[in-house]
Amino acid sequence: MKRLYTYSFLPILLAALLVGEFVSTKKQLQPEPELAHIEVPYAPICGMSHIGGIPYSLLQQSVALRPNVGQYPTPTSTKSPKAQAYFEQGMAYLHGYALVEAARSFHEAIKLDSTFVMAHVGLSRLYIQLEDNKAALKAAETARSFSKYASDREKGHIELRFAQLKAVDSLSNQKLLNDYRTKVNGIVKKFPTDPELWLLSGNSYEKFATGRGQGSSTGSIAIYEKILQFAPEHPAAHHYLIHAYEGMGDYTEALKHGKAYARLAPNLAHALHMYAHDLMKTGDVDNAIAEMKQTDAIERGLYTSEKYDPMYDWHHIHNISLLALCYQYQGRIQEAEKLVKERFEIKRPINLERTFYNKMGYPTLLITQNRDAEAAPIAVEMTKGKTPGERVIGHYLLGMIALKKNQLDQAKASLKTAQTELVEAKKEAQTDWLNAWLDPHPKFLASLIGLHDPAAREKGLADIRKFQASARDQTGPDPWIEALFQLEMIAQVATQLKLTEFAEESTKVLAEHDPYYPGTHFVLARIADLKGDKVTAENERQLARKGWLKADAGFLAQNFPKNN
Repeated sequence: MKRLYTYSFLPILLAALLVGEFVSTKKQLQPEPELAHIEVPYAPICGMSHIGGIPYSLLQQSVALRPNVGQYPTPTSTKSPKAQAYFEQGMAYLHGYALVEAARSFHEAIKLDSTFVMAHVGLSRLYIQLEDNKAALKAAETARSFSKYASDREKGHIELRFAQLKAVDSLSNQKLLNDYRTKVNGIVKKFPTDPELWLLSGNSYEKFATGRGQGSSTGSIAIYEKILQFAPEHPAAHHYLIHAYEGMGDYTEALKHGKAYARLAPNLAHALHMYAHDLMKTGDVDNAIAEMKQTDAIERGLYTSEKYDPMYDWHHIHNISLLALCYQYQGRIQEAEKLVKERFEIKRPINLERTFYNKMGYPTLLITQNRDAEAAPIAVEMTKGKTPGERVIGHYLLGMIALKKNQLDQAKASLKTAQTELVEAKKEAQTDWLNAWLDPHPKFLASLIGLHDPAAREKGLADIRKFQASARDQTGPDPWIEALFQLEMIAQVATQLKLTEFAEESTKVLAEHDPYYPGTHFVLARIADLKGDKVTAENERQLARKGWLKADAGFLAQNFPKNN
C-alpha cells in the first residue's frame, strides 16, 4: 500500500524551480576558498559525562581513518587534509546511522582543527539522533562561535542547526517544522550544488523535525533523485531512497538503491543491512541472511577492536533481530534463538522505555515453537518490569499462552491488564514511536480471542480483518516480517478452528504479503486436508518442505510428523 503525505508536492516544486539553476550553471562541486585559520585551544563540551546515554569518553575515543564506509567529497574551509578526511568519514557514518563511529570521527577532525565549523555542525546533527537536544544545542553554539572561519555556505549550515533545534524542541508544532523547511529550501536555492543541503531538505519533509531519512514522503523522493542527477554516486542519497521506496511499498526500486548503497559503502554495516531489507522482501532470503551476517561481522569486529559494549550501538540490536526473523523464516530455529536470546539480554542505555523491544523476541519465538513452559516464566517476569512497555508485552504473552490452551477467560484477563498498562505507557511516552510499536500487540490478542469465542466470532472476524489490513500496511523490515508471522498465525488458527472459508481468505492475505514464504504452502496443505483433498494437501506440503530445506530437524519433525 502506497503512503501519501499532504505536504509531498512542496519539495517536488522546489526541485522543479531549481532545475534551471543546475542546467545553467553546470558547476561541479569545487573546494571553497581557503579562509584565515587561527589555532585556538580545543575545548570539549563541558559538564556532559554522557551524551544520549552513551559515555562521552567513548564518543571522543580516537579512531582510525577507514576506507569504503560511504565517504563523499564534501568541501569545507579547513586547511587540514586529515581533518577533512575525518569529517567526511564522520558524515558517512552519520548518514549510515553508525552514531558512535560518527561522533568519534567528528571529534578526531576537531582535535586536528579546533575551529572546524562543519565538524561541530556534524556533532550537533548527530546529538539530535542520540536524542540529546542539549548537547546538540551546545555543539551548534560552538559552531557559531567559530563562524568567522566559515564560508557563507557553512554559515547557512549553522543557521539550519538552530532552525531545526527550535522545531525539534516542539515536535508537534507544525509551524516551526514549516519554518525549518522554508529555511532549508532558501539556503538550498543559494547553494544548489551542495548535496548535504539537499539531503537536509529531503529529511525535512518527514513527519517530524528529527527526520533522518527513515520516514521519507513521496516528495522526499523527488529531492533525493535530484541529488543523483548531479551526484549519481552519493551514498546517502541512495540510502534515503531505499527507505523512501520501502515506505511506498516499492521493494523492487528500493532493492536497486540498496544494491548501489552496498556497492558504494561495502565496509559500512548499515549499507549491507539495507540491501538485505529488500532482498528479504523480494524473496531472496538466502542472500539477505548473507548480507546481515556480514553486517554482524563488521559490527562485532568494531566492538572487539575498539573495546566498547554493543549495547551502545542501537543498530546491532536491529540487525540481529532481523537476522533472527530471517532464520525463523527458513525454519532455522536454533540460530534464531541464539540471536533473540542475545537481544533479550542486551541493556538499553538510551530510551529505557523501549526495553520491551529487546525482550519480546525471545519469549515470542518460544511460544511459536510450542515451548510455552519456557516462555511463561519470562512473560511473568516481564509483567513486573520497570517500564509500562515491558508489562504490556508480558501480559500480552501470557494471554497468547492462555489462548493456545483455549483458556478464554484467562486470555481476556491478560488482555485487559495489557490494555491498562498500555494506557500508562502512552502517558509516559516521549514520542509516538512507543505507541506505534506497542499498540498492535494487544489488538492482535483481542482479535484472536474474538476468533476463538463463538459468541463473539462475528465481531472477532471484523476485528481480525482490520488487523490483517494493518499488518499488510507494514513496510519497515522488522514490522513487515513480524506481520508475516502474525498473518500466518491467523491462518493457522482459522484452520485449527475449522473455519475453512476464513482460513482460505487469510491464506490469500498471507500470500499477498509474501508469496515466497514456505509457511503459506504449509497452511494451504492444512486447508486442503480440511476439504479432504489429499492430492493438493500433499503437493502443498512438498512445496513447504522445499522452502524449508535448511530448517532444523526439530522444526521439520514438529511440522511434518512421520505419520503424515
